Amino acid sequence: MDTNFSDLKKSKPRVLIVENNPTTRVAYQSLLMEWGYTPILAMGTGKLLLTDAKNKAFNNRCSLALIDLRIIDDDDEKDISGLTLAEEMGENLRPIILSGYENFNALRTMLQKHVEIEFVRKTESRDLLQKTLDTEAAKVTAARRKLVFENPEVLDEIAKSPLGKNTREYPDQIADVFAKLFPKATKLKLEKLELRPASSNISTVPRPNSVVLKVYEGDYEPYVVKLARTEKIQKEVDNYNNHIHRRLTGYFSARLERSATLWDIGGAAYSYVGEFDVKTFSRYYEEKTIPDIEECLTLFFGRIWGRHYEHAWEKDNVSLFKLYSQVWDNWYEKRKDDFFAGHFNGSDMFSKRLNIPEPVKWFREKIAESPNDLSLVEKTRIAITHGDLHGDNLLVDNKKNVWVIDFERCGEGHILQDFVELEADIFNRLEEHNDNFPAYFKMCFTVLKQEKIHEFDASETMSEDPRIEKALQTISALRALAAQHTKITDAREYLYGLLFNMMFRAAMIHKSDPHRKDQRSLLLAGLICDRLDHWDVPWPLAEMSLA
Repeated sequence: MDTNFSDLKKSKPRVLIVENNPTTRVAYQSLLMEWGYTPILAMGTGKLLLTDAKNKAFNNRCSLALIDLRIIDDDDEKDISGLTLAEEMGENLRPIILSGYENFNALRTMLQKHVEIEFVRKTESRDLLQKTLDTEAAKVTAARRKLVFENPEVLDEIAKSPLGKNTREYPDQIADVFAKLFPKATKLKLEKLELRPASSNISTVPRPNSVVLKVYEGDYEPYVVKLARTEKIQKEVDNYNNHIHRRLTGYFSARLERSATLWDIGGAAYSYVGEFDVKTFSRYYEEKTIPDIEECLTLFFGRIWGRHYEHAWEKDNVSLFKLYSQVWDNWYEKRKDDFFAGHFNGSDMFSKRLNIPEPVKWFREKIAESPNDLSLVEKTRIAITHGDLHGDNLLVDNKKNVWVIDFERCGEGHILQDFVELEADIFNRLEEHNDNFPAYFKMCFTVLKQEKIHEFDASETMSEDPRIEKALQTISALRALAAQHTKITDAREYLYGLLFNMMFRAAMIHKSDPHRKDQRSLLLAGLICDRLDHWDVPWPLAEMSLA
């Protein structure tokens, strides 16, 4: 269906009709068409009717349903198959139960047990049915509430994005998720939260299937709203409740206020806790000095997330690869066919020229598919990690308050993971916006040669290229914080995490654009492989040069 977000009043919400009497079914169909709805009729009898109802509701992405209480047997007063169906589908649509019960006491008992579901007796007037339907539709559809979006062009952009394409021919879900998130709103203003710094369009991993907005309801403080696929939002909410709620200290900590899901997409609304010119860390990093950046990182890893590090625990005989794979939803198994396709060869040139391992092959043979996984460590530390700590998920205001959003990957993980991911993000933001390749190459050597996790010597962070120097100084600060809060000193654990990040990024870029070659990520991955191969000898090797 085509949706005009600037004129949602013309949209007709889809209502599933589940009624075992064909004559009554058609009567409801006529009424709904008269009232400005699109009726969807479930067909059949008995269990076949129930099955068809579920299929029709999903295939048509229905917003509401009118459901007969007794679907299986009209003469059986114990039959509540319609109520059971309503409960099963209630996550994605708003059900209204139609009851022909003559036993009012039994009906009242049902009402008391299911206060969230509306009941209408079949003997009631059509005006009452229409009023009930309109009231329930206003709770879950932007069209029926006549919800006004001050800038509907933002919705149009979302509809054209990869996330919007998940809604297929039913993009009205994009507006409806806001209706569910803001149940009392009559007008909303949407602003795109800037997710990229001025000079970069790169983030750690391409994440085209989510959108982050700042949403204003009247003159209230705004919310930060993340839209994503339904299963992603459900996972994020679960992770927040299990690992974050009441477990982060201080006023400047994440607060998930509400969430809502529809058939294809959902949303999570976070309090906009900043007070002054809030921006992503990505932009903050571009605009601010190293002392400012270090202060924000110290605040986040120490005061905000430090409680999780204090409660870390040790674990023996751990595959770091498997730890990261658990957080990233078993990514290697899902993407390995792409890794070994003939056209996935972005690192071949560097591998041959520098005489370093081809990272995809090395990774496969020595870690991912090896019985002697090199990333297996005798002992490491586990903590609750954010799991996706790139600069677009870290927010900062101009008072240097800092907090984090997006908990889809939050959970138990390698204690170094968040430090490593933010460092990987810094590397990746240099990829397409730095032409000084010798300076970048030297930076790689500086970062990878460290045997211990610690702050770099001042001389090691100097570079002829200002962007490289800033990146090195920030990475040095991250390493110092990692050593302080994780109590891990062996840099090999850090480098394995960095390797996984580069391989993961290359796989995801290939997924989103199979013709794009992510050479710098794979170059860094190849250098890490070579560094790990020569851990006990001076590195870099003398023959390793671009000259």
